[in-house]
Amino acid sequence: LVHDLVPDSGMVKWSENINIGYYAQDHSGDFSNDMSLFDWMSHFKKPTDDEQAVRAILGRLLFSQDDIDKSVKSISGGEQGRMIFGRLMMQKPNVLVLDEPTNHLDMESIEALNLALENYPGTLIIVSHDREFVSSLATRIIELSPTGITNYSGTYDEYLRDVSAA
Repeated sequence: LVHDLVPDSGMVKWSENINIGYYAQDHSGDFSNDMSLFDWMSHFKKPTDDEQAVRAILGRLLFSQDDIDKSVKSISGGEQGRMIFGRLMMQKPNVLVLDEPTNHLDMESIEALNLALENYPGTLIIVSHDREFVSSLATRIIELSPTGITNYSGTYDEYLRDVSAA
């Protein structure tokens, strides 16, 4: 979906007006450069964003004034995840592709992420083993299996109920 892999067959065709934000399951490679949190986040600001916009995003992600000078190479997996979400906030995509977004997050961060995604106006494509997280957000389920694709309109709980009844 995000052009990281070449399809075995078929193709993915997105709208010309799409702006995809991608949260990879493994994003450690995004933090290999030795730069401060502030400088890293500044790389993703829009031309209309100023320094205060970057500081505001970092603050919303619970990074203190002292934290923003830390090197991105020294932050934890959970902090890396928060930085990736900050990058997505700076980019303002209309489609979010999230690959295991709750990995490395504590319960409080998962709840905050859940609330933010409930209010997200764009399209969410989520791959997750966190059943509660998926149940709280999904309104359409697309299951890929060896026998084909199942496209289900409804919540994850409704999908499970209907599959078990079949």
